[in-house]
Amino acid sequence: MKVKMTLIATQRRLQVEMGDDTFFRIFFTNEKKFPSIYITRDNEKETLKQLVDKYFHCGTEWLCPELLDFRVAKNNECEVIYASYMPHIYDINKSGHFISDEQLEDNNIEIDPYYEELLSRKSRGF
Repeated sequence: MKVKMTLIATQRRLQVEMGDDTFFRIFFTNEKKFPSIYITRDNEKETLKQLVDKYFHCGTEWLCPELLDFRVAKNNECEVIYASYMPHIYDINKSGHFISDEQLEDNNIEIDPYYEELLSRKSRGF
């Protein structure tokens, strides 16, 4: 069985008002998806490090991703989801973009209801 690791990285822009549309932003790859990778290394820590290194100019020690959920996504595939919440830091991403809720439609991005539920559940702890 394959195990897919997904990272939901979000950003809080503290320099704008909390009610501002760009206060809370979600990271998407250039392909308009959440960063993900299949676990192929000896352990999940190494795979998570590889995933973070691919998209961000910081390490997992700073990003502090936390386990959010685990599910059976398909018959032969499981998915482990990590989440990370960070302040706005200029040019922290190597590729991809942080996008606000308002910009999702403009960028033709639809978030799967499963991920929407995870984001909603996690944002209550903000």
